[in-house]
Amino acid sequence: MGRPMKLAETVDGNLKVAAANTSGTIGDTALSGSTQIQFTGFVEGGSANTGYASAQKGSTTFKITTSDGTGDLILNAVASGSLSAGECQLTATDSDANTYYVSKITSRYVTLVPNDGVQFTSGQRALWVASGSEVSGSAVSIPMA
Repeated sequence: MGRPMKLAETVDGNLKVAAANTSGTIGDTALSGSTQIQFTGFVEGGSANTGYASAQKGSTTFKITTSDGTGDLILNAVASGSLSAGECQLTATDSDANTYYVSKITSRYVTLVPNDGVQFTSGQRALWVASGSEVSGSAVSIPMA
């Protein structure tokens, strides 16, 4: 699986804060003072809704909580409207405001599939950063709360 994503909260309840403009964490987006990645997930019995990951189960599997509940969802590089039950997705944005679907995410990098973007090819890796810090041809932003 490689190096797992950092959780926003430690065992004693303190927040872990990622380095500025380099990476966020996974965890409850209601935690103030930290930056968590926002996924779109389709929990069994619900529909595609914005949520957060409370744990990383594998290189492309995350425990996602949405308004419909919590489930182990597989990251799929498709539009949020094309998700099936048991899947989640992330959309990355490049410096030209074009988008890509994320097929894999690590603590620093995403693997991309172009939607309307042309800076990266399918399967290419890019550094992921906070919105507004995108760098043409090398870094994209992903949604964070």
